[in-house]
Amino acid sequence: MQSFGSLSLGSRLRRLSDRLVADVVDIYQAQGVELNPTFFPLFNLLYRQGAMSVTEAAELLGVTHPAISKIARKMLAEQWLSKTTDPSDERRQLLALSERSHQLLTRIKPIWQQIQSHLDALMASQQHPLLAAMDEFEARLQQQGFKVPVLAALADVQPCAEIEIIGWDSRLRDHFRDLNLAWLERYFNGELTEQDQQALDNPEGYYLARGGYIWFARSGGKIVGCCALAKQGDQRFEVSKMGVDESCQGQGVGRQLMLTALGKARELGASEVFLESATLLERAMKLYRNLGFRAIPHPDGQSRYPRADIYMTLTL
Repeated sequence: MQSFGSLSLGSRLRRLSDRLVADVVDIYQAQGVELNPTFFPLFNLLYRQGAMSVTEAAELLGVTHPAISKIARKMLAEQWLSKTTDPSDERRQLLALSERSHQLLTRIKPIWQQIQSHLDALMASQQHPLLAAMDEFEARLQQQGFKVPVLAALADVQPCAEIEIIGWDSRLRDHFRDLNLAWLERYFNGELTEQDQQALDNPEGYYLARGGYIWFARSGGKIVGCCALAKQGDQRFEVSKMGVDESCQGQGVGRQLMLTALGKARELGASEVFLESATLLERAMKLYRNLGFRAIPHPDGQSRYPRADIYMTLTL
């Protein structure tokens, strides 16, 4: 899931939520508490702020009116809530904790305190403060959103046809060279080191004969990307020479090539994959980080590629 990067954010948060809820269910059962943990937000809100309408609860919790209505119906059916008429407006119904809920409070508050204490301890041991990061992310999402800019960007994109990843074919040798020369020319004035020349002039000898692999991305019969995996030891591989045709950049071609390379490395029992790159390649940097690569000091002190200013590894 981590290798999917930000695309898996919703799924990871849901998975984390499911794990937390499952643990709380077990804690409640062990303590003889019958309250469904999913009732907690509304239960606690009404405990802290008193009776209110469904609309008010939805606004304060930042969820939809139908979602609160659904939870409220379940809580009413289980007698955790009661409905009263608003004294200032007889047309309005207010939700309030029932007598059953008030009786539960004396038993459940110490449980909440212990849950909060242990979760706080877990988060305090982290390098980055989780709740502060979530607060910042939610605020930015509320202010900026991402639906509108994503849809606007998609409107400007001419999508490639379906992408197919294929293995080495000697008839595609020129594509491997041309795709890599294109980005070297675009970003690094065509810089070619001795290693570059060996890899591009003789990919079979440089990669395949040494236990490595090369893949191509094909779209609509056209080769639009390539990527190599070089064997650097029994359990280490290097990802290199990834290039994507400019017309198909930003459409997941590089991600598919990288996932193919990482999948092969795992299949071969590799413990680590590394790569060398340049931080000015912003799109590539984002992809590598989303896939779980992390920058570390270069083990040799500096790269053999003058253009490379970052060394990144991924533990498999």
